[in-house]
Amino acid sequence: MIETYAIHPVLPVTDMKRALKFWQKLGFRLTFADASPTDEASYVGVSRGDLIFHLQTFTAEQRGYTQTMALRIETDAVDALYSEWRDMGFITTPLEEKPWGNYEFGFYDPDNTPFFFYREVG
Repeated sequence: MIETYAIHPVLPVTDMKRALKFWQKLGFRLTFADASPTDEASYVGVSRGDLIFHLQTFTAEQRGYTQTMALRIETDAVDALYSEWRDMGFITTPLEEKPWGNYEFGFYDPDNTPFFFYREVG
């Protein structure tokens, strides 16, 4: 039996309109929403290729007890993504080889969730 997996992180957002604008600027498209217009939705999905994120609205109070973790996304398109996004002004860690054997860059979304896009070196 071959096992396959997919993971679709649910990202806490405090302003859906701002979050959608950010992800759409990065080339993600809206795949579903629980309300229309979408900036009034509290739960939406965005995707780029086979990478899918779910965005869920959280109040400031809920955000205080919701755990956020860094997301590490392995891709063979790390160079292309960095080239596409580097002049948008949000990348906080430049594309470089790391001592742990990855070639990566990173940024925070508007709600301070950290993202790292990488490929293994070698």
